[in-house]
Amino acid sequence: MLLNIKLKIIDFVKKHKNKIFIGIIVLIIIISINIYLGNLRESAPPTTSYEPHNPIISGDEVKSKKDQELIEDNIKQYMDLCNHKEYESAYNLISEDCRKEKFADNIENFKKYIDNIFDGNKIYSIQDYANKDNIYIYKVTITEDIMATGMNNENSNKKYEEKIVLTKDNEQMKLSVGGLVASKDVQYIAEDEYMKITINKIITYYDKVVYQVSVKNKTNYAILFSRKNEKDCIGISLDGELRAEKSSEYKNSEKCVFGRNTANIDLTFNKYFEEIVDKTNITFNKIRILEEYTGVEDKWEDEITNKLIKQYSATITIK
Repeated sequence: MLLNIKLKIIDFVKKHKNKIFIGIIVLIIIISINIYLGNLRESAPPTTSYEPHNPIISGDEVKSKKDQELIEDNIKQYMDLCNHKEYESAYNLISEDCRKEKFADNIENFKKYIDNIFDGNKIYSIQDYANKDNIYIYKVTITEDIMATGMNNENSNKKYEEKIVLTKDNEQMKLSVGGLVASKDVQYIAEDEYMKITINKIITYYDKVVYQVSVKNKTNYAILFSRKNEKDCIGISLDGELRAEKSSEYKNSEKCVFGRNTANIDLTFNKYFEEIVDKTNITFNKIRILEEYTGVEDKWEDEITNKLIKQYSATITIK
């Protein structure tokens, strides 16, 4: 019985081998197409369930069709120029503040920034993030354009999110990147017999504020504001709410100005641009005037015990 079944199968295969071969080829093609379409769906362009001009964090919806078109046109123009590595044209499109603060007025820095993000054919989607006083912050999600490359690769699922800021000014839109909102020259001063502290500039980002400060040491001593990794030495008060200086794991947090020198210090604090604050104070909580300071850990106990001339605090009111 078993032998008869095997003979019938062999006979069937011999009679229909061409059809069987074609069927196998068709099956392989169908399976390959399904695998490709499955990968395509996994790496599809970013989408959002939100309206692209309805802020997901704060602010009112951008209802003006004209403003919507201005925003979309500006973002599209910038993205297209970056995608095609037209560096100079893209660089000229961003605001003067952004070129200065983000890229130090150096197009070479901008080129490195672009090359890091646009390392192949890219596509993007936009989502309104936060709006306030004709300032619109959009989250732009940038991914690999697999429709252009025609295949998946190691970059297919890479995603980069950029905060693009658009400021409406006389029916024009100024564009900046990296979440930079504005830069403002100011002059707030605190002075005593030891030093003169001047806040020269306030740089506002979407999620932080940076104060550029210069400190002039009027003595022959060392003025120490904070040692390396020392916390809560400098803080900000926003209508009475206290926040510590935002430290960076990549930078030396020590702040010291030696005798008769002037030093520039950047102070960074967490603060969202749409926060409404009436009064801002920056406080230097632990100013130490030292006859000698080496910065050597093993010598610190001796220096703070035997070389300390004075320790006090100082506050600068911003507004």
